[in-house]
Amino acid sequence: MSEAIPRKGQLRPDARAPVSRILPTAEGEPLARWFWVPEWDLPEGTVHEALTLPFPACQLVVEADAVRVYGPVSRAWRRDLTGRGWAVGALLRPGAAHAVVGDVGTLRDRDTETKGATRLHADVTRVMDGPGDADERHTAAARLLEVWLATQVGAAVAADPDAVPARRLVELADSDPSLLRVDDLAARLGASVRTLQRLASTHVGMSPGEIIRRRRLQEAAERVREEPGADLSTIAADLGYADHAHLTREFGRMLGFTPTGYRAGGTESH
Repeated sequence: MSEAIPRKGQLRPDARAPVSRILPTAEGEPLARWFWVPEWDLPEGTVHEALTLPFPACQLVVEADAVRVYGPVSRAWRRDLTGRGWAVGALLRPGAAHAVVGDVGTLRDRDTETKGATRLHADVTRVMDGPGDADERHTAAARLLEVWLATQVGAAVAADPDAVPARRLVELADSDPSLLRVDDLAARLGASVRTLQRLASTHVGMSPGEIIRRRRLQEAAERVREEPGADLSTIAADLGYADHAHLTREFGRMLGFTPTGYRAGGTESH
């Protein structure tokens, strides 16, 4: 439980739709990096666009109508929120994702309803719709999801020889800003590029290079938003982009707007 929970990935944080992030207990630590719980209560006629650049992972999510697994996504993810609602999600580690869905690459940019989760859905709904402090409800709901995960796939993850290597791949690629090339990542892990490609394909659903690029763009977006006075060329150079134009192209391709447009509210298209 020593891992700090990063705030990157949320491209448009809004106090009207806050997101709790909760670390797993020792039981769930091999299965999920953290749990996330958004809850909102918006005035009638108000629409909030939830905009994220998700981490390279599958998400197991309890929603109002079902329990679903969302595969890794190629670009920014958007959803319009209205009225009242909530979700309880788990950012799955690679081993758990593989145990839940099989070859994770087959679920890229897709989602599927989770079978055999009727009781989980009922229990989480009861907690989230019940009385009590939001933090307490969120923690209790996350714990229900954690216990379900451990019961369903804990043994399979422990028996999977690729679970730990795939986890190390993702953790290192996502945390070390000095790693800009897949060759460097392979050298750090003491594995071949081909091995990393295989692990990433079956357990993450994205290539090692895509995992590295996702980290860089998440960090770039966070800095563009949090450092409004920072020079964009400096941010680009700090994160290993060739120049400002390279960063702008990545923003446009992955997010649909420019860094300058993002600072202005995300409305300027590329």
